[in-house]
Amino acid sequence: MKQLRHAIRLCALLLSVMIVLPMLYGGYSLIRYGTRWRTSEYNTYLTGMKSGVIAGNIYDRGGVLLASTDPETRERIYSGDETLRRALAHVLGNARGSVKNAVETFFADSLYGANMSFLERFNQSMRGELRGDDLMLTLDSGLSAYIESIFPAEKSGAVVVMNYKTGEIYAMNSFPTFDPASPVYPGVNPSLNRATRWLSAPGSTFKIVTLAAALQSMPDIEERTFTCEGELSFEGSKRTVRDYGDTSHGELSLRKAFAQSCNSTFASLAVEMGDEALRRTAESFGIGDDFTFRDLVVENSAFSVGDQPLQGADLAWTGAGQHQLGISPLHMCMIAAGIANDGVMMEPRLLLSATSPTGIIRAAFEAIPYRTALPTQVAQTVRSYMKDVVQSGTGRSARVSGLTVCGKTGTAEIDTQKNDNAWFVGFVENGPVPVAVCVVVADSGTGGNIAAPLAQRIFTYVCK
Repeated sequence: MKQLRHAIRLCALLLSVMIVLPMLYGGYSLIRYGTRWRTSEYNTYLTGMKSGVIAGNIYDRGGVLLASTDPETRERIYSGDETLRRALAHVLGNARGSVKNAVETFFADSLYGANMSFLERFNQSMRGELRGDDLMLTLDSGLSAYIESIFPAEKSGAVVVMNYKTGEIYAMNSFPTFDPASPVYPGVNPSLNRATRWLSAPGSTFKIVTLAAALQSMPDIEERTFTCEGELSFEGSKRTVRDYGDTSHGELSLRKAFAQSCNSTFASLAVEMGDEALRRTAESFGIGDDFTFRDLVVENSAFSVGDQPLQGADLAWTGAGQHQLGISPLHMCMIAAGIANDGVMMEPRLLLSATSPTGIIRAAFEAIPYRTALPTQVAQTVRSYMKDVVQSGTGRSARVSGLTVCGKTGTAEIDTQKNDNAWFVGFVENGPVPVAVCVVVADSGTGGNIAAPLAQRIFTYVCK
């Protein structure tokens, strides 16, 4: 009998665990992923709710109306300026939900009144009209339209502009774009926001991470001298790391190697410090994190495919910004912003406020630190290296008179393309606005020739 009671208690305990654990996980998932579930196209409650509610307006940070609803037809209306509509197409989305996780879908619960109390809903019903909340975004519509006008025609890519102290996103353009007012989008995949969902090797912009790893794990690294013969070979392997254009830099310091973007030096640094040190620093910048930001969905970046330590040519090319690296333009902008902000990366934010039809502030902007990537002193050292890149290195085309611009160029070699992907990440150190940018122009050429001049025009627009 005693054994039977013990067995019953054990079964009861196991049954309790089986019930409680799913409940705890469900609560955790609701908190962590709740917005993603509520705004999913599979949420039939939200889909049904839309039919009876006039969606709220969407404004930019300056109060420019970006989207509204015709109260008679319930049709969503976007800006009368086609350039602006196209500039914001991927970040705003459209009423049909063509762009997954854009503002129109991600904030649908606010726009369609899911946050209303019973009393609010009752009062609005008595007036004969249910209306959702109005949203004010961090976006600068003028800047977004300007980026749309200067980006190379017929090219793919992305531009992200953010405040490196607060995380406010001023612009998040994806190319090719489309007109949300049009019923068809020939030749464009509207669901692909290249700023947040496109993962690619970022080329030499990743040398920011490699440099930070070397500064932290290799004593006296700044006092050493390196020799670049244009390529780096590996025993027992036919693969070599070559410098762009088969350039041979000769003897150079670490600072000059960074300014001149010497592949051989940074490839050899990666091999010498090893996978663990480089991977650890990459992870400190959020590479490999499960991103669950409050205002937008971002694809998780990857250091490599699988968890096996990288060696030889694989590790060398990773240190130079190639191999299996997959990082989104938004994430690279966050990395540059973290350097500018003394090692602290801020969470990217899109929402300034959500306001009910009766003036109730349901949500207000708050700057939220995402993680501390580097000690302050290390971040300041990397920042000084990035300043040299723009003053005397490969990023000279990003210079702006009267401003101190820091940055890093990148030229990512893609086997399936005719030309390379041009990258530039950087920030203004002393401007009126603490602004960081990432510019990527796919299949176009070098970062110094293609992406850096675009960044220069953006810095000038924002800070002049």
